[in-house]
Amino acid sequence: MITRLAESLGYRVLEVRHGDGTLAVGGHDGASSLRVGWRPLIVEGYTGSGSIDRFAIRTRDARFRRELRELRGRLRNAGEDDDPASLAGPILGLMQPGHYGVRIWRNANVHIEPFGENGTTWWYPYEPIGTEGTAVIPTDLWPPRDEATVAGYAEAIERGERPLAVIVRAEPPGDEQDCASFLIDGHHKLAAYRRTGIAPYFLDIARLADRRPCEPDDLREVIAGDEKLSQSAANLMRYLEDRRR
Repeated sequence: MITRLAESLGYRVLEVRHGDGTLAVGGHDGASSLRVGWRPLIVEGYTGSGSIDRFAIRTRDARFRRELRELRGRLRNAGEDDDPASLAGPILGLMQPGHYGVRIWRNANVHIEPFGENGTTWWYPYEPIGTEGTAVIPTDLWPPRDEATVAGYAEAIERGERPLAVIVRAEPPGDEQDCASFLIDGHHKLAAYRRTGIAPYFLDIARLADRRPCEPDDLREVIAGDEKLSQSAANLMRYLEDRRR
């Protein structure tokens, strides 16, 4: 079923047999986690407040973001016209074994949800202003600070080039207006697209697996004992725990 959904959305389905698991996305959309170096970096999900609001919590331990930056050094520079399976190869080699869908997602409709000082971000799907399309969750500073790099990409985009930022998802989007993705590479590229007003292009990688939520321990680890975050995430935690029984 999920494979057919992926193919209907333009993904090419690939099997990863020997991925090392240093980069992993688990759960399902609305209750997923991004793990780097076998520890959770970000957990996203619904708040369970009775509304449709969603949130994400990022670990405040800067070591994990540094690890992700180091992993980016192993990624190829993605060009628009390349085969998505070839482009995704270095990334899939970092992920856990399993099936994935890969596609070049052109003219994507997205909104960006940067983290605040307390390591959280909140959004409401379907809002007429600001949250239309897929939520893109940065894994590094947003907006990026290297102005020269952003300006260089913006000039290239205005010349007609379409560099690819890289996102990973817990599953293919059943509804592009209410789904989330993790931006693992291309923060400067995405900022440049925003500056030019041109819709971005992505190398889009979706995990294909049973619809099970991420582990409760992933959420506990990113909360790291913070009482306020524990209260905010209480409903999501109950959902994760109930589904694991």
